[in-house]
Amino acid sequence: MSVILVGNGSSIRDKENGKLIDSFDTVVRFNSYKIEGFENYTGTKTDIWFTVNRGHIKDIDTYKSVYTHSWEKDESKCELTNYIRKHVEVEKISHDLILSMPIKAPSTGLIAIYYFIEKYGSVTITGFDWWERDEHHYGDKEARGTLHKPKEEYDIIKKLISENKVKFL
Repeated sequence: MSVILVGNGSSIRDKENGKLIDSFDTVVRFNSYKIEGFENYTGTKTDIWFTVNRGHIKDIDTYKSVYTHSWEKDESKCELTNYIRKHVEVEKISHDLILSMPIKAPSTGLIAIYYFIEKYGSVTITGFDWWERDEHHYGDKEARGTLHKPKEEYDIIKKLISENKVKFL
């Protein structure tokens, strides 16, 4: 099973990998991802929406799976998860997984990387670069999270690459 996690970083526009991205068995996208106008770079396929917001709630019925995460330990108190559950099945990432990560306040992308490594053994990623570029996202002007530690996350990803758990497209 091949899985690719398509981040929202501006490097996605460096190569026209859209067809290659769509060739993966499972394509995971995040939060308020954009496709329209970027198809040659991002592809069009989305199997899994991994989110901490309601950015694609209108598309909710098109996904094979939806995942949420939050800092709320008690799943029954997670407002986003409960809201999405009114529409489709949703899996909230366990707080234990987040706590097991070697960083405090990991990004949605890093949480997804850990989750899918646990599920599939390894993942391919693209569009994960916000620690190196001035432009945070390729399709919007959304502000960077202030809790995240981008350079530390990049070091973690490099370690996962050296362990053959992560590969860049």
